[in-house]
Amino acid sequence: MRLSIKTKQVAGVTSIVGLAVVVLSVFYLSSLTRVRLEESRSRGELLANAIFHRAQAVVSNGPDPSAALAADAGLHSILESSAYSRQLTYAAIVDTQGHAIAHSDASLTGQAMPSYDSVDVLLGQGPVALARAVYTPGGKIFEIRQPLLLSGKEFGSIRVGMSTLLIRHDLDEGLRPALIAVVVAIAGASLIALLLAQILLRPIHVIRSGITRLGRGEFGVMVDLPRDDEFAELGQFFNTMSAKMSAERTHDAIRRLTALSRLSAGIAHEVKNPINATVIHLELLKQQLASPARDAAAVDEHVGIIAAQMRRLDEVVQGFLKFIRPEDLKLDVISVRALVDAIQPIIAAEADRTGVQLTVDIPDTVPDIRVDAGVMQQAILNLAINACQAMPDGGRLRIAGAGVSGRRVEIVCEDTGHGIPPENLDKIFNLYFTTKDEGSGIGLSMVFRTVQLHDGEIEVQSTPGSTTFRILLPQA
Repeated sequence: MRLSIKTKQVAGVTSIVGLAVVVLSVFYLSSLTRVRLEESRSRGELLANAIFHRAQAVVSNGPDPSAALAADAGLHSILESSAYSRQLTYAAIVDTQGHAIAHSDASLTGQAMPSYDSVDVLLGQGPVALARAVYTPGGKIFEIRQPLLLSGKEFGSIRVGMSTLLIRHDLDEGLRPALIAVVVAIAGASLIALLLAQILLRPIHVIRSGITRLGRGEFGVMVDLPRDDEFAELGQFFNTMSAKMSAERTHDAIRRLTALSRLSAGIAHEVKNPINATVIHLELLKQQLASPARDAAAVDEHVGIIAAQMRRLDEVVQGFLKFIRPEDLKLDVISVRALVDAIQPIIAAEADRTGVQLTVDIPDTVPDIRVDAGVMQQAILNLAINACQAMPDGGRLRIAGAGVSGRRVEIVCEDTGHGIPPENLDKIFNLYFTTKDEGSGIGLSMVFRTVQLHDGEIEVQSTPGSTTFRILLPQA
């Protein structure tokens, strides 16, 4: 699915904020976990110190330390006080074999005590290990330990149990405000990202709207962008290009109107003559048919002339349709040499028929062009065939190619024929203009149209004994 720039920007900003919030939340959770664990350890150490001082006093008053500890009611009261701390699960005095001498749960007195890791080991680990220990399913137990000594010799130890399950409950309560802050932060970031995207992307929307208007053919499209940011230069560039395109379109429209005017003049001339002839012979035919002594041969003659003029009108219309019909060009990059090589056998055959010496001078270094090969070959072929027909008694035909200034390529068709009279030079590309008895007057018009469709130009120079057609096309 294609995502818009606005969506990508919002997603990007939200992702960055979300990632930052997640990192900060993990850091906060790790810090809070450590604080809660240290707080629980402090409470456990406080209880262990109270038990230690009472045990020291009890042991010094009797010969049997274990029996004295087990029988002391005050010590039992201190052990049982562990039940009033949410984070502490038990407190006990254990002998060197691991049996409980005294326990906060009286029913466990005398039983073997399981051994758990010290809480100092847990606090010495990293934040990930802390979080894993606290959020282990079912929780884990760690102990705060303190040895009991008599005459410098250990006879037991104090153990205070601390459950991570209880610490987790405190953490969950502390995390609720943090989770609310995360949701608010991400929602706020999304809203701010939307507003920023709207502001930052406005120039792009303005330029896109301008391009759409240009695509619809509007002239002089200008965009109004702020002059104090990075888009100002882009807006100025767009306005410059729009003005240039408008000027080019105006020039192209004038050129097309001129061509249309010439085309209309040619059409009017070609249609007028057959119609006038048809009207005259229809009138003569009418007179013949109305005459009692009508001449059948004359009637047939008038009908034949009218039919010929109708055919001429049909040829004129078909030629006109062929000239104005939109051409679906299939543009490909091709070398000028390959373009001419494909039609050289046809040109050579026509040259041999009229005794013309053909020379093709197109170096391999000539830049490639981007054209519809078939259409452009037909145009070059028309020029070459016309040149051969202009030299019925033989001569020389030269087809050449070269790169010229302005990143353009020229294709030259030069012959030594009888030349084009000066008064006809500005008419040869007009539709239906011809000096041949059997010419249609369409060939050079189609050459002119083909070159125009490829954004090129065509020039002609002629003197008695020399005619040169020069086609200029953009490089590929």
